[in-house]
Amino acid sequence: MTHRTDPEPADGLKDLFVEMFDRMVERKDASLIERYYHPEFQLFTNGTSQSYEDFAAGHRRVYATAINYAVRFDDDTWVVAGNRLAVRMWITTTRPDEKPTEIEVVLVAVYSDGRIHRLWELTWPDWSQLQAFDSY
Repeated sequence: MTHRTDPEPADGLKDLFVEMFDRMVERKDASLIERYYHPEFQLFTNGTSQSYEDFAAGHRRVYATAINYAVRFDDDTWVVAGNRLAVRMWITTTRPDEKPTEIEVVLVAVYSDGRIHRLWELTWPDWSQLQAFDSY
């Protein structure tokens, strides 16, 4: 099996990544997962890994809950080279009757065919240990 490794337009990757968080994550629109994530996507997060199927199913379950997201990026940390993107960001989650939780994320994403193909991330706190993601 071959994978496209041609560089994506570097100036467009940042915009596409920000758009994904705006349209899919903050609006909790699981129908857009296929638009932004490659079918062979793999996530490597805090020492664990997930396939596209597990990632998509987990997001669908969490998006169906009362959770809300707000995202902000550290504008001084963007690095885009060819089909790769790196950034530091914060995702704040809120749920009814809970204090907001701010999650710091440092990540590297690799794009293929205009979609995220691989994603390596470290988060603090570890998002998978938070009660808000029990249904994930």
